Amino acid sequence: MLRIAIVDDEAEVRESLSSMAARFSKENGVELVVSEYADGRDFLESGATEDIVLLDIEMDEVGGMETARRLRTAGVTSEIIFVTNMAQYAIKGYEVSALDFVVKPVRYPTFAFKLARAVEVASRKRRSRITIPTRDGVRTLNTADIIYVEVIRHKLIYHTVQGTFEVWDSLKNASTTLEPFGFALCNACYLVNLDKVIGVSQDMVTVEGGDELKMSRGRKREFMDALTRPTGG
Repeated sequence: MLRIAIVDDEAEVRESLSSMAARFSKENGVELVVSEYADGRDFLESGATEDIVLLDIEMDEVGGMETARRLRTAGVTSEIIFVTNMAQYAIKGYEVSALDFVVKPVRYPTFAFKLARAVEVASRKRRSRITIPTRDGVRTLNTADIIYVEVIRHKLIYHTVQGTFEVWDSLKNASTTLEPFGFALCNACYLVNLDKVIGVSQDMVTVEGGDELKMSRGRKREFMDALTRPTGG
């Protein structure tokens, strides 16, 4: 099951897109749960983190581009498809990592093509989610959002794009779970998402966000081999 938010200030457009999503779901055997919002402000205040967001660019209260910026600032990684009358504005979507855009009036063949891609990407993300028991309850994380995992005694600290989360666990268990998703140890204290590495200098690894992690001599060769290995190799 994937969740879709339709955010548009025109009721007719929301109804049309919802109907198209239902048709796509039936034709492709994909379970989709659709929620509708009349404005970006309503969507943001709902706290919803749907898998896919169909987002109108021009809205009176909070426009689509501003809504997308706030989502990304909050660490939300939903797949965004802009819906707009003017394609030139949607092209700026790269600034907020939007997946695609469709131009109004939206036709089903175009909609279905764009949505199929979003469903594929969102489904892949869902398959790479892990669940961790934090002090505040169970937390689900996309592995792509984890920057690195740090161990302090018997406590793990997950450093993510959404913030940090503490878990009572071992780094060995975390390694077993995360290594298939492109993580590697740079020393006995740090398990690093290789996609989040932005630099390596001598015995230090710099990751997104600017943290510098010590790389041990014993782990250096294995870590560098993993870092430079071609995807799928």
